Amino acid sequence: MLTAKGKAAANATVARPSHAPRLRRSRDGRLPNFIVIGAMKAGTTSLFHYLQAHPEAYLSPLKEVEFFVAEKNWKRGLDWYRAQFAGASDDARAIGEASTAYTKYPEFEGVPERIANCIPDVRLIYVVRDPIERIRSQYQHRVLAGAERAPLDLAVLRDERYVNCSRYAMQIERYLQWFSPERFLLVTSEKLRSHRLPTMRRIYSFLEIDPDFVPDTIEREFYTSDERATYPPFVWWVRRTVKRYVPAGKRVKELVDLALPASLGRRARARSTHDRNSSFVVPDRVRQQLIERLGDDVARLRIYMPEGFDGWGIA
Repeated sequence: MLTAKGKAAANATVARPSHAPRLRRSRDGRLPNFIVIGAMKAGTTSLFHYLQAHPEAYLSPLKEVEFFVAEKNWKRGLDWYRAQFAGASDDARAIGEASTAYTKYPEFEGVPERIANCIPDVRLIYVVRDPIERIRSQYQHRVLAGAERAPLDLAVLRDERYVNCSRYAMQIERYLQWFSPERFLLVTSEKLRSHRLPTMRRIYSFLEIDPDFVPDTIEREFYTSDERATYPPFVWWVRRTVKRYVPAGKRVKELVDLALPASLGRRARARSTHDRNSSFVVPDRVRQQLIERLGDDVARLRIYMPEGFDGWGIA
């Protein structure tokens, strides 16, 4: 949950619901009672799998449901959204999904309002990462997917989407207009990586499921950009086409990756090692400009983070 300072700051500016923040089991159509809202390239795929492994939790088979984004799946309707959780058993105490598009304001607007109108008692988990490293990873992801061709120094300073996804305080404050602070759990990607089991116990406790459960996959990181090969163009075309036209696109994309011969990935990685090392390093000049753009946001983020938060050396 947000720190006491974060709660005070939020309560000072926004009227809060009077009801207690109980974790409600979604029996009416099995709507979720928690959502991982981001951030992109901060470890949400790994968290999705650690949560999916818990016997008291149910995650939608499709990661990146993106229902509450008007430009994505909102038009499919609430019955379609309910169907994503149809497999949840009566024993499932925590039912959820993970969609990083939910913290891509202002690219996608109106997300917190739609969530609040449909599932006002939902709990929200937000994974944040060193904002400059997150930008670098997002750029790498887009280059490998064929969606970005500009050099890093031009792309990340010219396209505001990169920086906005790393403005974590701005994203949080959008949600605090609609949700009480008690409904938030902020987790750093660094803690999820270096202190994984204690961090997962904290998340399980937040969701009111057995905090002592240890997933079989706890030692594994899933779907990191550094592990993804620079596949030939036709492979990326298949993945982009799947994402655009297939409702379960994210899951199918993962299956496409698994179906590719391991040798293809090894050859591609070997061919691209030099290019990666030279292309995906943030130059000091660019880093300094990003620090200047992000400094105010990181300073505000301190309000919501636990004592001892280092601000990644930015603010």
